Amino acid sequence: MFELLTMTPPPDAIAKMTSIEGLCIVPTMLATQQGPDRHLGPEAAGALLILQGTFVDQQGAAAFWVKAAELFERLSHAPGFIRRFSFADGPHGYLIAFWRTAADAHVFFSTNEHQAAMRELFRDRWAYSHFAALWEMNTPRQRVIFCQQCDGVTPATERVCAGCGIELFDPFAVPSHAAA
Repeated sequence: MFELLTMTPPPDAIAKMTSIEGLCIVPTMLATQQGPDRHLGPEAAGALLILQGTFVDQQGAAAFWVKAAELFERLSHAPGFIRRFSFADGPHGYLIAFWRTAADAHVFFSTNEHQAAMRELFRDRWAYSHFAALWEMNTPRQRVIFCQQCDGVTPATERVCAGCGIELFDPFAVPSHAAA
């Protein structure tokens, strides 16, 4: 068996990256959430949502995050929701979410709770700036697994190495960020 790694880049790679103009590495909080379709990899996403926001008022930011937490709770049961990541890039907050289809995302966005949150965002001006966009996948791509026993490269959906025939482990098939 092997272990899935959770690690930062090695120091020499970080040093090389930080020497690139425009590249900055800063401490941040990374929040991830898995949805009902958490067993799927990124290749199953038919739509990708990107949200961005900045804040200048602490009370407005706090109100936003309280409402966001309520929506995240509902999101955990939303049909077609695969997973999301949110993180800060300095003062810029981002959320990236994978959905099975754009229609699934639209169903969630159309809920009374989400629509009420959007009205409150605009009415109470929680944010200084806000951006939201949904993209549909135009060219489906297959995720591949590189066999650790041979030089086989196999589509993840095959589950058996094309080179040596061993059963392949799909890291998205585990309940959370667990190791195999």
